[in-house]
Amino acid sequence: MENRTHQRQHSGAGGHSGIVSHLALAAPPFAAHRISTNTLCLRDARKFTSDVVRRWDLNPVREDAVQIASELVANAVRHGRRRTPLPDGSRPVVWLALTRRPHSLLCVVYDPSQRRPRLTPPAPLAEDHRGLPIVEALSEGWGWKPSGATGKAVWARLALPPAPGRRRP
Repeated sequence: MENRTHQRQHSGAGGHSGIVSHLALAAPPFAAHRISTNTLCLRDARKFTSDVVRRWDLNPVREDAVQIASELVANAVRHGRRRTPLPDGSRPVVWLALTRRPHSLLCVVYDPSQRRPRLTPPAPLAEDHRGLPIVEALSEGWGWKPSGATGKAVWARLALPPAPGRRRP
């Protein structure tokens, strides 16, 4: 199985070259949402993402986070959802998860297909093949990996602006 990661290199502004380590006694904030199989799935994914980002007080990245989540969910529903039950007889499910890291917001979409996502440049007037180029443009990096016996997780990392009065290491 192939595991791909796409990352954009960013240079730190006024950065420190040292390594900073933090001892965290609690898990980072995490939220997950089961994506419905009806026609409102993208609306639900956008609302869930917007609500979580607002609750975590990450408003400067809310629009980009909503767009990234929407594109990844659209790909999962369109290309990754199985129409037949899984080998264990359960129904296929698509999940959207968000987790806040010290300097980034991670968006992960799980779908029950092992078909790898393909970054394909769209034709100038084409209506499809635009999702991953949008994710790549808005994110600090994205990738995918197999998940479980069947399925995959596609993720995108969105850089968070430095907290007021603090510099990123």
